[in-house]
Amino acid sequence: MTKGQMMDIDALKAALVSLDDRDGEIRLPSTAAARKARRSVAAVAKWQIIQAGTGVIIALAGGLVWSDLPARTGLLFASGLLINLLGVAMIALGVAGFTHAVRIDVAAPIVETEAHMARLHRIKLVSGWVLGASWWVLWLPFMAVAVRLLWGADMLAPIGISAWLITTLAGGIAGWAGMWGLRRWAFRNGRMHLATWMDDMMTGRSFREAHRRLDEVARFAAG
Repeated sequence: MTKGQMMDIDALKAALVSLDDRDGEIRLPSTAAARKARRSVAAVAKWQIIQAGTGVIIALAGGLVWSDLPARTGLLFASGLLINLLGVAMIALGVAGFTHAVRIDVAAPIVETEAHMARLHRIKLVSGWVLGASWWVLWLPFMAVAVRLLWGADMLAPIGISAWLITTLAGGIAGWAGMWGLRRWAFRNGRMHLATWMDDMMTGRSFREAHRRLDEVARFAAG
C-alpha cells in the first residue's frame, strides 16, 4: 500500500467520524440544545457570583469610610453609608440569583424550570432597575468614597448640603424616573419592543442567552 493510499484511508476515516458526529446532532438536536442551555445557565450563575463578589468589595469600601467618621456625621458619612448599603444589596441579590440559577435543571419538567427562570428574571430586573439605575443617584457618593480611600481627602467638604442634594438626588432621581417613565409609556402605548428592550438591557446578555436556550429545549421537548 502506497503512502498516498494510506493518506486517503485516513482522510476517509476522519470524514466518517465527522459524518457520525453530524448525524448525532441531526438525530438528537435536543441533546445539543440541552448542552448549550446548561452552558448558558452556568454563565448566569457565574455572573451572579461576580455580582456578589463585587458587592462585598463595594460594601467594605463604603463601610470603611462611614465607620471611620463616627463623631461627625456629614456628607462623606452619608456617602459611605449609601455605598455600603448598595454593596449589601448587590450581595443579597447576587446570592438570590445564584440560588435560583443553580436550581435550573434542563432535564427537569418544563414547569419547574420555568418557575425558577421566572424568579430569576424578577431578581435580574430588580438588580438592573434598582442597582443599575441607582448609579444615576450614587455616582457622586461613589466618587467621594473612592477619593477618601485612595487619597484620604474629603471631596465633599466644599460642597454644601443643598448643592449635594441637587447634584446627587435631584439629578439622579430625574434620570431614574425618566427611564422608568419611558418604560411605562412604552407598555401603555403598545411599544412592547421598546419596553422589552429596556428590560433585556437591565437583565443582561447572559440571562437573555440562557432564556433563549431553555426555550429551544422546551420546543424540542414539546415535539
